[in-house]
Amino acid sequence: MNLKLHSLKYGNIAHYDWEMTLLEEREGFLIAEGKSGRQLKHYTKGQTFTIPHASLEVYALQEGFTVSFDILDGDVISIYCNVSEPCIHDGADVSFIDLDLDLLWNKALGWHVVDEEEFEDNRRRLNYPDHVAAYARQALHDLQERTRRKAFPFDGSLNDKIAQIAAGTGK
Repeated sequence: MNLKLHSLKYGNIAHYDWEMTLLEEREGFLIAEGKSGRQLKHYTKGQTFTIPHASLEVYALQEGFTVSFDILDGDVISIYCNVSEPCIHDGADVSFIDLDLDLLWNKALGWHVVDEEEFEDNRRRLNYPDHVAAYARQALHDLQERTRRKAFPFDGSLNDKIAQIAAGTGK
């Protein structure tokens, strides 16, 4: 099943859209594959980008994050985690409110937080209520704890799916 993903900024402002293939629904999570060459329409930049790598993505329906395992030449090259409000799944549409804070991993830097300045800027510009800002910070903390504890989706349980996608990308 094809999914249409909609990332929104606070206030339901369109941020970006792209398509994925649903692989599995698991205990409050959607697991999807992104094909290399897919298009990402970026509303805030007014551009459409071609994504050169495949990915395995996880959308949390009850927690505040999304995760993208980015795969190139058969290897996971990075892990990109959005702090968000829980994703909403409605038929083929999946949407989430991106709360700016991101947790990234790559071989060079390991785990690190980015976009803290963007979070503070958007908190003022988009007028985040205090409870939304507190939720975003707690969701980031919870996500960091997941990585430390190696809890799903960082527990290795998706390695077979990652390997299947990687097998189609050159290895």
